[in-house]
Amino acid sequence: MNLTQAVLTVPSHMVPGGMPRPDLKQLGFSDFERCSIVDTTMLTRFEFSRPTKHATEAQFDEAIEQFIWLFAKGTPYVIDKAFADNTPDSHHRYYYTNNKRICEAIS
Repeated sequence: MNLTQAVLTVPSHMVPGGMPRPDLKQLGFSDFERCSIVDTTMLTRFEFSRPTKHATEAQFDEAIEQFIWLFAKGTPYVIDKAFADNTPDSHHRYYYTNNKRICEAIS
């Protein structure tokens, strides 16, 4: 399956100020948007879109692991992935704590 979009969601208070822009080429994407959700959830989303021609899920997973090291140690986060095939299992949600996957939801 080809990865078409990925969204990293973290608690806003765990995002350091002056955080550098992620290396999009390393992540396998051409576009990036950072959005703070200022409501009761206080979340920050990093949305990656427009995948490069030869981007793979494994490439993204390796690069996002390096990006996560910029956050406070132990930051819980969620990664949502969308794939090109549009089957019922083409969207995956992964929950992490202390850089370890604790749960997966397929929608």
